[in-house]
Amino acid sequence: MSIRAITVMAAALSFLTFPIQAAEIGVPALPTEIPGLPTTAGNQMALDLESAYQLALNRNLNLQVGRYTIAAADSNIFANTGIFDPNFTAGVSGDFTRSPSSNALEGALVAESRSTRLGAGVNQLLPTGTYLELTTGGLRRGTNSTFYFLNPSYNADLALTLRQPLLDGFGTLYNRAGIVIAEIGRERTATGFETTVVATLRDVENAYWDLVAARRAIEVSEQSLSLAEQLLSETQERVKVGTSAPIDTVQSEATVATRKQELIYARNLAANAEDSLKSVLGFNDPREWMTTITTTEAYDFEPLSPNLREAIETAHQSRPEIREKHLEISQLDYNTKVAKHVTLPSLDLEASYGFGGLDGNALIEDPDTGDEIKVSGNFGGAYDQLVDWQFPHWSVGVQLTVPIGNNEAKARLAQRRYETQQGNVQLNALKQEITRQVRFAVRALYDGAAAVEAATASMVLAERNVEAEQTKFDNGLSTNFQLSQIQEDLANAQLALIRAHLDYRKAMVGYREATGTLLDHLNVKILDPGAPEKTPHDFWKDVEWLQFEDFGSSREVVTTPAEPVNDSRN
Repeated sequence: MSIRAITVMAAALSFLTFPIQAAEIGVPALPTEIPGLPTTAGNQMALDLESAYQLALNRNLNLQVGRYTIAAADSNIFANTGIFDPNFTAGVSGDFTRSPSSNALEGALVAESRSTRLGAGVNQLLPTGTYLELTTGGLRRGTNSTFYFLNPSYNADLALTLRQPLLDGFGTLYNRAGIVIAEIGRERTATGFETTVVATLRDVENAYWDLVAARRAIEVSEQSLSLAEQLLSETQERVKVGTSAPIDTVQSEATVATRKQELIYARNLAANAEDSLKSVLGFNDPREWMTTITTTEAYDFEPLSPNLREAIETAHQSRPEIREKHLEISQLDYNTKVAKHVTLPSLDLEASYGFGGLDGNALIEDPDTGDEIKVSGNFGGAYDQLVDWQFPHWSVGVQLTVPIGNNEAKARLAQRRYETQQGNVQLNALKQEITRQVRFAVRALYDGAAAVEAATASMVLAERNVEAEQTKFDNGLSTNFQLSQIQEDLANAQLALIRAHLDYRKAMVGYREATGTLLDHLNVKILDPGAPEKTPHDFWKDVEWLQFEDFGSSREVVTTPAEPVNDSRN
């Protein structure tokens, strides 16, 4: 192998690297302020892979969107606790009626009545399904009837009301369903964010090597143009001395023009590749897009030889998509349990206990003089009686409601069971797809390594052919057309080696993405504090008997009777 061939091979191999990450890279899972672009000198940024990872993980807009999605999922958990927040109520109303009397017992020929109602209360739903309400109120009523001892009268009342579902609606499983589903949804969102992080790192690395390869292709195009221009110059000299025909000059000029066109195309591809890298790195401000990125990473070709069976097992254990699907099935299973609840009859215990008071204006007779004395009353007097607990009242009862048929609830339960079964089938389909991806990725590694070796050998042979053909041309044993073709073969071989190395580098990234090991390989950790540990009204959530899920199996398999099969062979 010639020195020139070794030089070209070394240049072709130096455009990629296998990074070894020493320091851990942390990725915030919740929204953070996007940092500015590091200061650059003369709009030039020297960038290695680790710095590219860090830039993307801090500035990539897709990741920022994912962070806000997780924050929104946290808020959704708290939002679903709102059904257990106490409510304060207050109201005031008044009415007036005037109607002719039909009998003397009404106390007036034309009966008139005025009333004013005041009320306030506090109510709350508990995770057990218990509904509590404490109310107090007052009623002022005045009338022109002569039969009322108190006119106007003032009523006061204080009562505690309880409603407790005993079947449908009872227990923390049913009443906390929104919270549980929101918590599982938050885990799914966080797992989806991990998938986005993996995809971002993959895109960073692929875009980085696309840029490196594109710029290496520019060097090859420049070298090819230089050889074509050198050949043109030599051909022109030969035409002058009469050893070559003028037509040979036309051929060489055409080759130079083609090489210039290829160089323009290569520079355009490199510019596009740089913009793609800037995009995934999170370049946003127009001034940032004016920065020129200089890649500093170098590559040593070290083929991987993974075990296919172990790779598939690792993927099934590590891929975040599988974890997310398991969480989805958990949501579906919980929905099935809730739907089972709804099929139960409604049996509610209702009870209330309270006290009342009564006061008002009255006319009484003086026992000494026989004169009528007016005694004034008000709400204060009524409430004095109330707090003395002199006039209690209570009620208790049970209300049973049994839907006849209950078709909607039964159909909903069947739907939820089918959805759960569907989710399990989808999980198997996902594992199948992941297995396919891993098999493709492993095959791409082995085939890619072989392609690199073949491209390397091809480039060495192409270099030798150029040297040999150049010698023949110098000795008048070859034409400029033949030499031009051999030079083009060399350029194609160099580009093929670049593509082979690029494809192998992408195959390595694809393999780690397919097996779910990319984050561990790059030592990237997602800094997620997790769902809020304590949420309002979360008491009793772990009391098993209050969950009330032992009334029947929620995992019954719903099957559709198969149609009889008529086998014509029998």
